[in-house]
Parts: sequence; structure tokens; C-alpha cells
Amino acid sequence: MGACARGGKTTMLNEKPKKVKNYSDPTKWQYFWRVQRECWRRMVTPYLMYLFMSLLLLSVQAIVPEENTAIEIVLGVLCILGGIFFNGHLMYHTGIYHFDNFLTGEIHRRNAALGIPSGGDHRPEREYRAWKGFYIGFLVGLPVLILGLLSHFFYEYASMFFGMFAGWAIIPIAWMGTNAETGGLVVDPIFSMLFALIPLLVSGIFYLVGAYVEKRRKEEERERDENVKKAGKKK
Repeated sequence: MGACARGGKTTMLNEKPKKVKNYSDPTKWQYFWRVQRECWRRMVTPYLMYLFMSLLLLSVQAIVPEENTAIEIVLGVLCILGGIFFNGHLMYHTGIYHFDNFLTGEIHRRNAALGIPSGGDHRPEREYRAWKGFYIGFLVGLPVLILGLLSHFFYEYASMFFGMFAGWAIIPIAWMGTNAETGGLVVDPIFSMLFALIPLLVSGIFYLVGAYVEKRRKEEERERDENVKKAGKKK
């Protein structure tokens, strides 16, 4: 390390400049774990929407008198549909965002093939892949799978947590009736695991739709640019 005197002051020169991280070229394992982190990060907000709707659903069940079962079911279905709406909306925009990153990745890979450095700030784990939406949806529904299985064996202990963290999946099962003698459900709570299909399908489908809409928008922009260039040449 050297020193440089300037204006009566001594300035230390850093002989080894700070190394800039290259995110655009991860190893296979780095890519795998970064994809996991990205998908888990993307599942948090949809899950919180379902969680909020579950708490709202519990409030509805507590407020509405027991004899008004029809009202309970109607309001409960609206709460579940609210969670589905937010889930679809969020994953639609995730599909758009990931497809934009995919296009950026294509440019990086094309430049790399030509030997042109294009920076290391691109994150390939955020690129669009058709399966990512379904995987994120699976992660959103994972608590339902775990709590549904636990409720099958330990309903007395697991049902409270199920109602709090994934009430949108267990409360509809409770609408079918409870056993007056045992206090358990008439329908085996393991069937609540089928509700995990809701975020799986909603997330996957809306993710694909968002990516497709963004793809069409980019293609239309490209066509307009080409038409403008052709019109300029004719003049």
C-alpha cells in the first residue's frame, strides 16, 4: 500500500480495489439456492393475504350467530375469494417482473457469447420459468399440507393452529358439521389438504398469464418500432 502527499495531507492509496460481486454468473448450487430464496420471498405476501383473510374469516364465524349457517358460509366464501384475488394479482405482477428479467438475461447471454461484458448485476434466479409460479403456489399452500396432516392425527392440538394460520382451508371443512360426542369434525380434516390446490393453481396460472401479457406487450412495442422505421425509410 502506498501513500500520496497532496496539499499537506497524506492520502493512502488502496492497491486492491474493492471487488464487485458478479451476480449474473452463479454456480449451479448458488443458482439453486438463490432460486429457493427468490421463490420463498415471493410466497410471503400471498401467504400473508391468506392469513389476513383467515383471521377475518375467524372473526366472521365468531360474530355471526350459530343458527345463521348460510350467512356464515356466504361471508366465509367471500373471505376466501378475497385471498384468491390478492394471490392472483400478486402472482400476475410477479410473472411480468420475471419475464422482464428473462429478457434482460437473454441480452446478457447473447453479449457473453460475443465476448462482450455486460455487467454482473443481473440476477438469473429472478428470470421467468413456467414452473416457478406453481412452485411458489405450492409454498403458499405448504402450511395447509403440514397442518392438515397433523390435524388428522392430533386434531385437538393442531386445530387451533390450523384455524389461526390457515383457517381458509379448515373452516370450510367445519361447515360440514361437527361430532357432538367427540367434538371433532364429521369430515376427516385430512381432506383440508385439498385446499392447497387453490394457491397452487391460482399462483401458477396468473404467473403464466402475467408473463404472457408482458411478452405480447414487448412484441407489440417491437412491431411499432419496426413500422416506424419502415415508414421513415419510405419517406
